[in-house]
Amino acid sequence: MSRAIQLLVDRLIEAEDRASRILALARQDQMRYESQLEALNQYRENYSGQLTERGSKGLNGLQFGHYQAFINKLDHAATQQLEGLRQVRQATENRRKEWLELQQQRKALEMLLERKAAKEAIKQARQEQKLLDEFATFRYFHRQAES
Repeated sequence: MSRAIQLLVDRLIEAEDRASRILALARQDQMRYESQLEALNQYRENYSGQLTERGSKGLNGLQFGHYQAFINKLDHAATQQLEGLRQVRQATENRRKEWLELQQQRKALEMLLERKAAKEAIKQARQEQKLLDEFATFRYFHRQAES
């Protein structure tokens, strides 16, 4: 039985390693989405600053319309990026939960194996003590018989 449990532990270790790598990739994706969102927001802020600066110098309606249309496109892109980030965060959280679940399963089986090994060690120690006691008793009676 312990062989079967050890095999399960080995499989769980492999699955946990895979889950860990997948989680790392999900975290990288999340960081990429966050970075892209930050870049979009920074670009929008810069572009809005340009609009304000140029607006103070005078802009005609067409130029203002172009600026405003581009800012709207940046807002739309940021909204889409934010939605993508929300989905990526959820996927990352799901991968983290999967990894933790595999880790808990592995630890539980390893604990079971440790307990089984400890019980076996106690049983072995008792058997050895019994043999030593029997040997000591045998030697005692053997010496008594020789005397």
